[in-house]
Amino acid sequence: MPLVKIELVSGKNQEFKEKIMTLTGKFVVDVFELQEDDKNIRLLEYDKACFIMKSPYEYLIEITLFKGRNKETKKELYGKIVNTLEEKLGIEKDKIFIVLNEQPLENWGIRGGTSAEEVIG
Repeated sequence: MPLVKIELVSGKNQEFKEKIMTLTGKFVVDVFELQEDDKNIRLLEYDKACFIMKSPYEYLIEITLFKGRNKETKKELYGKIVNTLEEKLGIEKDKIFIVLNEQPLENWGIRGGTSAEEVIG
């Protein structure tokens, strides 16, 4: 049940926005071996003056997820996202900043406010 947030400067067309969401979500599901419908994706657009990132970054992808993936899995995810976004959307790899925000199960309130620790584990 990862939460994917993609942030960028406004101005991209709808097709571009749908593709970046679809592709990023696909790799989160594939790499973490989740069910196909186990994704929550948001895309936030900002006026240029309200989105300041250190150069060369233009895209911020933040993925909040349950704690516990190993380093190799995380590296695989980073690589698949940046390589595919470059290939399919022409986004230079160096312009993509990815952050994983890992949270313990007790920090998630799911299924009507129940702790994920109680539901999953």
